[in-house]
Amino acid sequence: MQLAVLYETVDTSQSARIYEEAIRFARNKKLPFETANLYFNRSFLFQAAGKYDEALHSLDTALFFIDQSSHPNTAFKKAQIVSQLASVYKELNQYEISIEYHLQSNQLFEEINRPAGLITSLLNTAVLYKELQDYTRQEFYARKALSIARKTQNKDDLLIAYTYVAHALSEQDKVKDAKVYIDSAALYINNYHQNQPIALLNYYLIRGSIFLQLNKLDSSFQSFKKAYDLSQNQSAFGRYQSLLQMGNVRRKEKKFDEAEKYLLEALEGINKTGELAQKNIAFQYLADLYEDRGDTKKALEYYKKYKSISDSVASLKNKNLATSLEKKYESEKKEATIKWQQKQLENQKRLIYMLGITALLFATILLLSYRTYRQKQKIQQQRINELETEKELSAIKAVLKGEEQERTRLAKDLHDGLSGMLSGIKYTLQNIKGNLIMNPENQQALERSIDMLDNSIKEMRRIAHNMMPEVLVRYGLDTALKDYATEINKTGIIKVIYQSMEMEDKDMDQTTAITVFRIVQELLNNVIKHAQATEVLVQVFRQMSKLVINVEDNGKGFDVTLSKEMGGMGWKNIYSRVEMLKGSIDVHSAPDKGTFVSLELNIE
Repeated sequence: MQLAVLYETVDTSQSARIYEEAIRFARNKKLPFETANLYFNRSFLFQAAGKYDEALHSLDTALFFIDQSSHPNTAFKKAQIVSQLASVYKELNQYEISIEYHLQSNQLFEEINRPAGLITSLLNTAVLYKELQDYTRQEFYARKALSIARKTQNKDDLLIAYTYVAHALSEQDKVKDAKVYIDSAALYINNYHQNQPIALLNYYLIRGSIFLQLNKLDSSFQSFKKAYDLSQNQSAFGRYQSLLQMGNVRRKEKKFDEAEKYLLEALEGINKTGELAQKNIAFQYLADLYEDRGDTKKALEYYKKYKSISDSVASLKNKNLATSLEKKYESEKKEATIKWQQKQLENQKRLIYMLGITALLFATILLLSYRTYRQKQKIQQQRINELETEKELSAIKAVLKGEEQERTRLAKDLHDGLSGMLSGIKYTLQNIKGNLIMNPENQQALERSIDMLDNSIKEMRRIAHNMMPEVLVRYGLDTALKDYATEINKTGIIKVIYQSMEMEDKDMDQTTAITVFRIVQELLNNVIKHAQATEVLVQVFRQMSKLVINVEDNGKGFDVTLSKEMGGMGWKNIYSRVEMLKGSIDVHSAPDKGTFVSLELNIE
């Protein structure tokens, strides 16, 4: 089997022959698990060549043999087979069956607790909904996969998940948001296993699409070209999808002959596989091309073909079916709980009949009295807890406010008082230098003193700026954070990538802005001091009354549990400020896997 897999990208006919030999041997020896695994792997050979009927037959046979297996990995292999069946049925345009298999695959991976398999299955589900033009569900499943990847901190999974969320956002014309997520995916490109090119192929396809929406045509074409190079002998879908997009870019650049060549080559490949959704895209792009070129006859011809298919690709029937199937699988997960509850109800009924009406009334009165008493106690205790929490928050707020006021006073004294005095001394020394006649040694000593004084003034101003950044008071939080990131980048210690959204022209209470600035400042100081990172991404964006902050580095990581127990002053300050803003903080890290910190703060 390993030999057949290696031959898949070198000599497909040799690969097919070796698969046949291996299958014949496994069946003769009555090895159901190995036989199923061979049929499963062989389906990828057919799928890469666009032979979806043969791939489907191979997977159906794999499912037949896996049901006879008692191997320890049987459940995992069955989940993989079902997931692949869903993908093949999608390529055959049988969306109803594909949806059913996708949801079944998600359930199987969840039951056996295989995060990597579940992530792949969820992302495949997202792709299906994209083809059905249900972009809300596409985003839902992609974000669900990203949530799991952030917990596992697997760099391969993070690359794929960030890419697919970016894709879902771009389909909804949320291009700025999509650019943020595709940039996040780019952080994991260098760590990705190069012997698995499909994820890289998808990354470049989606990156090219986002650049196209941003009208950066040259960058878009280069991304699609990389996708095309990666698709050779790997993915029929990737090959003609990149050709379609390269043709569309060239059309926008008015390079009509080159665009026509790419699009017709893509359509030729699609016709061999019969994929309805991709054929529809080809017809649409060709109609647009001939319309821009002025060939109205051909434009109308391809537009009619496009229109005849588009109505059936994302029909309401398919969307309604998707909803009903989702409900079906959710209800199946709850079925065992419902049965248990029904059994308990039956036991209670028997007990009621045995005790009689009098005993029931007496027990009910006692129960209600006790519950009322307990409820009053709970309410009182809850109110006490709330008051204590409010008191603690008020104390924290007062301490932090006092701290900031003292910082402001000291910064002002340093800048306005000591700075002026030192500048005056520097001016006096410079005058003395010009009016006195000194020997070379004394003159050199005086110049060194002036230089040291000048450096002292600069250092004093830097300290005053860190204690209370003037740009924060004058221009607001977003500008202050950008300025702070720029200052760190100038030092060359680490590269800080700062991204913000929905932060322009937003009024924010100055105390809140200072608190948020200190949180980000402390997080970046932690990265610089402890992470041994070369790059850190800072994202700040506003959602209604919430401010979301993400800080992600590529450093050495740490044990989150151990860090909370030891509790350094830096983290204690961060948690205190987050608590003051009634926010939440989520930290994901592990040794050698970097650190991801996400904060959600109430700012109104």
